[in-house]
Parts: sequence; structure tokens; C-alpha cells
Amino acid sequence: MVDWFKIKKIDGHIHILPDEVHEANPDSEDVWKKADLHKYHEMMGKYHIDQAVIMPLNDPWLMSMEFTISNVHKNLCAMKQQYPHSFYAFADVDARNTSMQSVKAIERAIELGLDGIKLHPSNTGMNADDEYNKSIFTYAQKNKIPVAIHSYPNSKEDPCAPKRIVHLLEQFPQLIMIVCHMGAYQWEELLSEDVYIDISAILPDYIQHYGLKKTNEIMRLFGADRLIFASDYPDNRFLKPEEIYDFYFNTLNQMDFTEEEAAKIAYQNIEKIMSL
Repeated sequence: MVDWFKIKKIDGHIHILPDEVHEANPDSEDVWKKADLHKYHEMMGKYHIDQAVIMPLNDPWLMSMEFTISNVHKNLCAMKQQYPHSFYAFADVDARNTSMQSVKAIERAIELGLDGIKLHPSNTGMNADDEYNKSIFTYAQKNKIPVAIHSYPNSKEDPCAPKRIVHLLEQFPQLIMIVCHMGAYQWEELLSEDVYIDISAILPDYIQHYGLKKTNEIMRLFGADRLIFASDYPDNRFLKPEEIYDFYFNTLNQMDFTEEEAAKIAYQNIEKIMSL
């Protein structure tokens, strides 16, 4: 039996705010106060999380006090450097810039040491398959840079809807893509696509909506070679930050993944992506 509390893990999707943002907002009482690099690093040992991937939010006001993409990327690099070998971090996108300015900013960020690109269509206000993003995908596909894309849609026409992801994959078939949150309740549209799927944020939703057995079946439809363990810490619709990992591991412990399958989901798939 797999014990998800004890096996090695890489959390493929967390959110950490830079120290300067925390220092500028000392009275914050929302969940983002928990998005603290140093406290999270302490917690990693308790849950046997070897590494984690810091994902930005395409919102420079959350990741910098200068509100510029260059400072956001500087902050992300600094977080990696404070705890070497503990964190990966993906580059951000600021939709106030032109498409080519965004590509140049991402290129500089990768040169500085960031590991991929995060696209959050709901926050940029642009559809995933809009013209603006095509230069970004062209750069990513050419240079084998992984792209993580937020997909937690409210409707079929949502900016982050899976059908838009399918459309862009038709144009960029070699893109290394992680679809975050499994496409929520439109997951079936992604089953036949050559993409990785992270289970961040959505697992508690599925358990509440589908129950354990059906959730297990959905995850098996995608297969252990495509799934990525991820939490979206510290944000969740149903759970407090301190409840997230216990819920995830207790839930995964009740599923029927073998030790070999669990290892792929827990860390090997994301390691493979990072090695590309």
C-alpha cells in the first residue's frame, strides 16, 4: 500500500509571495499570508515534499512591489536561490506588455534560471488561444520550455476552457504543456490530448462532486504517465491552507495506484518535464 504522507513528492503547483509583498502587507488576513517562502520550506520536511514549483499568477501586483515583469522575475529567481534545489519557478506574463515584449521578458527570465512559463487566461483577460499568446507558444515550443496553463473554467466559452487548449494544441503539437486543475469539470475534452495534467485545487472539488470511486476512475483515465501531484497551496475553495496536504494524502491513500504509478505521479513526471 502506498503511503502518500511518506513517499517522495514534488508539488508541481504552489503559490509563494515574495518577502517584499508580505512586508508591505503585514496586516493581511487572507490565505495569501500563508504563501510564505520560509514557512513553506519548513513545512516541506513534515510532508516529505522534496521540491515544489512556484507558479506566478499573471498579476504583477501580487508578485512585486514595483509592479513590473522584470521585478516579478527577479523575485522568483531570488526565491529559488534562497533555498537551492528546493524550488522550481515558472516565468510570469504581464498582459499590459505587447506579445513580443512578453516573449523577451520570458527569454530573459529563462536565462536567469526560471524553469517554465505560467499562463493564467482568467487573470490576463485573454483567451488561451488568442493571438497574443501565439508568440509565447512559438518560443516555448521551439525551445522546449514547459508551459503550465490555468484551466478551471466556469463555462464552455471561458478564457481557460479546455476546448481553447485543444485548439491551440492543434497549432502547437510539440508544446510541452501542463494543464492545471485538470480542466475542472470539462476534463473529458483533454483525455485524448498529449498533455500533462496536474491535480492542483481540483481534487477536493471532485471528491465532493463525484465521490472517491469516480474521482479515482477519472484519474485512471488520464493515466499515471500524465498526472502530476500538485496542490495549489495555499489556495483552495473548500480547505484551509493547513488542511490541504492532509486532505490530499488521505484521499490519495484510498486510491488504487501502485507504488510505481504513485512514484510517477508524485515526482517522476514533473522531474521528466524539468529535465527537458
